[in-house]
Amino acid sequence: MAKNRFDPKSLSELAPKWSNKLSNYVEKAQDIAALQAPLNKALGPILSKKCRVSNYSQGTLHIEAASATLATRLGYLKMEILSEFRQSGFHDCSQVKITATPEAQQRLSQRVVEPKKPPTQQHRLSESTAQQLTMLADNAPAGLKEKLLKLAKHASK
Repeated sequence: MAKNRFDPKSLSELAPKWSNKLSNYVEKAQDIAALQAPLNKALGPILSKKCRVSNYSQGTLHIEAASATLATRLGYLKMEILSEFRQSGFHDCSQVKITATPEAQQRLSQRVVEPKKPPTQQHRLSESTAQQLTMLADNAPAGLKEKLLKLAKHASK
């Protein structure tokens, strides 16, 4: 059986020098994403949307807040955050550092994906466009001709 040239290739095959570094980055990102759950539980749904865990190393939890006001408010909640992380199994967590990063709001807003709304108005194919597609299909190869004619039929619906 012939090899399909469109089959996806593994990252190690495409860039052997980069695969280890990229896999390390992926692991680190997954570890940090796992730390977000205890933070969400400690802060609640409203505050957790405006901050995120940026790093965790040597018992120090680094939190990135969207504004200085939020960073101050999180400073008052440090003990609750620490106790929640310790209850979640991070017993070596001994310190919380909070930084205010205005660019964090952009990164946080990208994380929340809102579902697409259905279009309120359906688009119709005009008769002139259908005629042009039919004329184009006359000179097209068989497979393309079939698809263009099928598309042109949508104008009559």
